[in-house]
Amino acid sequence: MVVTDPLLVAEALTRRYGYRRVFGDVTFSVRRGEVLALLGPNGAGKTTLLRVLAGLLRPSGGSVTRNGIVGLVAHHSMVYDALTARENLAFAANLWGVTDAARVDELLDRLGLLRWQDQRVATFSRGMTQRLAIARALVHQPEVLLLDEPFYGLDDPGVTDVARLLTELVGQGRSIVLVTHQLERLIQLATRVGYLVDGTLVGPEPIDDRSAATIAAKYRGLLNRA
Repeated sequence: MVVTDPLLVAEALTRRYGYRRVFGDVTFSVRRGEVLALLGPNGAGKTTLLRVLAGLLRPSGGSVTRNGIVGLVAHHSMVYDALTARENLAFAANLWGVTDAARVDELLDRLGLLRWQDQRVATFSRGMTQRLAIARALVHQPEVLLLDEPFYGLDDPGVTDVARLLTELVGQGRSIVLVTHQLERLIQLATRVGYLVDGTLVGPEPIDDRSAATIAAKYRGLLNRA
């Protein structure tokens, strides 16, 4: 069956913890080759929203429709310190039913980890762990990527490498929902931006003016009114 657009649809999503509403009535869709960036202050619910979209949390209201396989780079790495880089990817591949052993080698090479493939993750730097977390999220070739601060802990070459990889994936028809505070990278990658402020999603809207200053100014304005 041919997967049709959109690949991900959120309809009137609400999430509460007890009586506290994290966000409410969040509605958007993401089509093939789109990158939706989400901006919001700390505690705005961006991470919780990604977990709901991934199916790790149930929404308190509304629904999520996934028309493609989802991969998640979460706030926590979701890799195992006691395992090596190769063992982590092989384990994730097995969970997803990926039988092509070359897929693990491909990702270790693509994320610059071949040299350290047999080292335990406990010995890794934060940036190396982040690279491995991205590789784990890609092992099953997902059509939708949910990325929570994917550049966290990376040095400048690492940021450039990951940004280039994401651009390639979008060119292959993958869709991305991206949370990042790095406005420069957001501008380079995103096709639309939404602002999650005070539990409400403003937008999403197309990024026509490729200016980080314009987006930052609008974001500050929304925060001031919140």
